[in-house]
Amino acid sequence: MLYIVVLGPAATRIIQSLNHFDQRELKRVLNDELADGPNADKEVRFDSHGHAQRGGDRARPGRLYYTATPLSHRAYTAIHRPMSTAELSMATRARRDQATDLGFYVLDILVADSAFTPGLGGLAAGPGP
Repeated sequence: MLYIVVLGPAATRIIQSLNHFDQRELKRVLNDELADGPNADKEVRFDSHGHAQRGGDRARPGRLYYTATPLSHRAYTAIHRPMSTAELSMATRARRDQATDLGFYVLDILVADSAFTPGLGGLAAGPGP
């Protein structure tokens, strides 16, 4: 499925901190796995207050939700949300891409250890040592 991925500052910092191979692979899986990827059945959706979303809530027009998607490369997790129509239009024009109906804004990327080890990846971890 073709879609646009825009990285936020925290996601950009995580990717820039990786070696060249991991940067390339992480970008590849972000472009392949955010929409109906191999771990779509393991995604967690939540609203801006951190409350879990029920399946039906997701379909409500105008309702902003975030998704945590486990990625297949080194167990990273992408925290993302769908782009609005205006954001999608602007991103398509800026990249001179084909118009597409789907885009994701990736707020953060978490490493598997970040829940257990202070200072590892992700916005919640804060600045590294």
